[in-house]
Amino acid sequence: MKRVLVFGDTHIPTRANAIPEKFYSHIEEADYNLALITGDLVQEHAMRQSLPPLPPSHIVQGNMDFGGGYDFQKSFYIEGFSILLLHGTQLSPRGNISELVEIAEHVGAEIVIHGHTHDPSIDLHQDRLLLNPGTITGATGGRGGRKEASFIELVLEREWISVELLTTDWTRVKRSVFEFTKTPSGIERTK
Repeated sequence: MKRVLVFGDTHIPTRANAIPEKFYSHIEEADYNLALITGDLVQEHAMRQSLPPLPPSHIVQGNMDFGGGYDFQKSFYIEGFSILLLHGTQLSPRGNISELVEIAEHVGAEIVIHGHTHDPSIDLHQDRLLLNPGTITGATGGRGGRKEASFIELVLEREWISVELLTTDWTRVKRSVFEFTKTPSGIERTK
């Protein structure tokens, strides 16, 4: 069993300086095996200073990451699930589900984790699970201010996956939990 922290679009320090306090304490107390980061860190050093210490991490480059030296997408396996991690800059319009599924089919991914839209989403499309953690800092698209902040926790174990979306309006944290199983025909929702 693996417990995975999934977040991105921090935009630290250009559009945000920190993550919500309640997120910080939650992440600090959690025992994650891995972190998956969808890019747009902006300055990795500043981002890492604003978060509790992270477990080993997979990071992809976003359109606002300059000189980070990360790949634009990464494929790997966790607990038998084939996963694709990308920022989503190549999708038009942003978050285009059809293009995500096409890319997933091309690389053989069962789960695609993407960012760029700053809006969290959990989509099951053509037996593939598409996850967007949103923005963990509440960074807007450059217009100033802040929006709801969010991130995802995954628990993966053999053919079972739990997806917990945590969002905050900066006063309270809301949790939404979804469960899926891996079948011979693809990913199916069970809860």
